[in-house]
Amino acid sequence: MNTGLFKHIAFHAVCAAVFIFVLNFYILKTELQSAVFWAIGFGAMAGGLAYQQSKRSGS
Repeated sequence: MNTGLFKHIAFHAVCAAVFIFVLNFYILKTELQSAVFWAIGFGAMAGGLAYQQSKRSGS
């Protein structure tokens, strides 16, 4: 896995985690622990999906 691909996957994971954290904590007013757990989960899923898509496209 090259550096560009790793940056692409990390970017997707961080963006998804930040979005879900902001949605949960600031908009839905959930507890901090719950918002962090959701952010970690969605970030991991977004990273996995980005990795899977990069393997499929052959880049």
